Order: sequence, then structure tokens, then C-alpha cells
Amino acid sequence: MAIEDQWRERPGTPVSAEDAWRVLDDWKVKRKEIGMLYCRRSRTAVISAMCRVRRLRNGSLQMSGDRAGVSLNLRMAEFSHGPMTVWPNGPSGPTAEVLALRANLPEGDWLVLAAGYLPRERAPLALPA
Repeated sequence: MAIEDQWRERPGTPVSAEDAWRVLDDWKVKRKEIGMLYCRRSRTAVISAMCRVRRLRNGSLQMSGDRAGVSLNLRMAEFSHGPMTVWPNGPSGPTAEVLALRANLPEGDWLVLAAGYLPRERAPLALPA
């Protein structure tokens, strides 16, 4: 099923806030590098970065990467979890799928966090040309 409007639809399976915070805490403990995509509802800002979870406290998520950091208030977020198509070499292909944790914020903004690519099926062997 293709997503018609990523700004309005909420892909993935809903998960409780407690489960979402457990995933974030696990990433923090393991110091996993995760991909982050933050999109404003107004479409005036789309921010992506590779980072690590630094702090989780009272509904606040703090992350930092090589050159920047971010602090987000996720107290009122609704979470979902599932596959998401991304363009690692964007804006052109090829695409890849990640298993992502998505936070939908009350103002309509959303945040996607992913810790790795989903494995692709092996491509069939090609015959020599």
C-alpha cells in the first residue's frame, strides 16, 4: 500500500508511549547511531541527521550527532512503529526500507527514528551480458 500523503497519514502500527520510550532507552544504552527525520506540518522545515540518543527525561528526547544536537518535547506524542521507505541518496533512487519509530506530535509535526535498514531479499543472479 502506497502512502498518498505522508504529511497526513500515520503509517505503522500504533505503540504505547511506554513501549516507544523503552525502544529509545535501549538505543541510548547501546549507543546506537540512528537516523532522524523531523518534518514540520507547515512543510517549512525538514531536518535529517545521523545521531545518538543522549538523554531521556520527563518526555524530553535529546540527541546529538557529529555537528549538531536537538532536544524535542515528546510528552504528547502518539507513537507508531513499522517499515518506512527512505531515499538514502535522495532525491534520486534507489530507495531502501527502514524499521522506524514514528512520533506524531499534536501540532501535526512528526519525527521518524530508525536504527537500520530492513534486509532485502537476495536479488536473483544475473546472467553475464
